[in-house]
Amino acid sequence: MLAASHADLIYSRHGSLETGQAFYADVKRRLTKYGRSPDALKILPGANFVIGDTQADAQEKLRAIRLQQVSPRNAIVFLEQVWNRDLLNYDPDGPLPDIEPDISETRLAQGRANNQDVAGRLETARVWRELAERDKLSIRQLIIRVTGRQHFVGTPDEIATEINHYVQADAADGFVFAPHLTPGGFDEFVERVVPILQERGVYRTDYVEATLRSNLGLPDRLAQYSTPNLAAAV
Repeated sequence: MLAASHADLIYSRHGSLETGQAFYADVKRRLTKYGRSPDALKILPGANFVIGDTQADAQEKLRAIRLQQVSPRNAIVFLEQVWNRDLLNYDPDGPLPDIEPDISETRLAQGRANNQDVAGRLETARVWRELAERDKLSIRQLIIRVTGRQHFVGTPDEIATEINHYVQADAADGFVFAPHLTPGGFDEFVERVVPILQERGVYRTDYVEATLRSNLGLPDRLAQYSTPNLAAAV
């Protein structure tokens, strides 16, 4: 594994504590094969946050945000990447198509979801259909569900508690947060969540080192390479 042998950071994506723990344990275990300590590589999943005065308030904000991010048209386009068919006549607020994906090699559209072979598209369609039937999801609701990143949603105290739980439970070494609004999307997080993490002693109050590597607690490996080591993805 390139990441275990060379990477300093892994930017990952996981939807639950359990999947994060499994990935974390697998990667950290592989480091010893290359004579590296577990601290020699940091796993930083991408995540979003939605802050509310109550849990219900935060959940309503999340719902509104995701509806803005996944428009009816975007939901159909994303589904077309898996079904490999023109689905413009389908209602994004209705059920999934009752037809199966076109398994020909000709691609109707290009995109993240279509970066799969035929078997991969068929399996994705099967999983999505089961999910939509189980939870009674429309096309748009399904796409909102399957395209979402890890979300920390709740009051500042709830979010700080959950972030710390992920780190202490070995599901991550930290997170790379992406605000849903720019610029200024981090302001509320910095003002309301960071102080709680600092009070609990799990987030720094100052950057005492001169480099990002040092502040992340990574060993100094610059002398071993003629060019900076690039973070690899698994």
